[in-house]
Amino acid sequence: MALVGNLKDLKLPSLIQLNCMERNTAKLTIEHSGKFGFVYFENGQVVHAEYDPDIGEKAVFRLLTLYAGKFKVESGIRAPVRTIHTNWNNLLLDGLHQLDSMDDNPERRYDHLFERLFTVKGVKTALIFDKEGAIIANSSGKSQSEDALHALVLNAADKIGMLLKREGPDYISISAASQKYIYAKYNQYFVLLEMDQKIKLDVVLPLIKQALA
Repeated sequence: MALVGNLKDLKLPSLIQLNCMERNTAKLTIEHSGKFGFVYFENGQVVHAEYDPDIGEKAVFRLLTLYAGKFKVESGIRAPVRTIHTNWNNLLLDGLHQLDSMDDNPERRYDHLFERLFTVKGVKTALIFDKEGAIIANSSGKSQSEDALHALVLNAADKIGMLLKREGPDYISISAASQKYIYAKYNQYFVLLEMDQKIKLDVVLPLIKQALA
């Protein structure tokens, strides 16, 4: 039977350690923001990995940066090719060392914020943008050009505040078809969270507020 879960609950380093220490031969599949990554184990060693467009060790290092994503471990599946020859201990240490080095990179200064936000059940993706709608950081790593949309929402919120003779709202919730979004203030910037449609605002808003504090 396959092991399934979410990286929010069981991080990739722990999954790698678990499969290697138990000397498993298995395939680990990770789905994050519509993209799939794969890590293959053979007799307790990581022998191959893919995360488009990368393969091998680079794919593992990129997968280690993910804060959330569904995973599935299937036993007995062998790698189609071997692209990794480094011992799993050294591979994992190198990957974690690279993560530590990224903390000094301005482009990754919000990683810890994203990690806190992904502890809130129902958060699918998160991004940070300024008042003009320009994206500052994106948890999915994708490039997006929705500046006008974000600016429009914030402008509408400011007008609502003016009509009510109050400051603009701290949180805005928008539902459309199968998608739900929450806008929230964060210092001089704003955060947009794509949420699971089934979440209840009264439950998640206090948790989001705590993550942003």
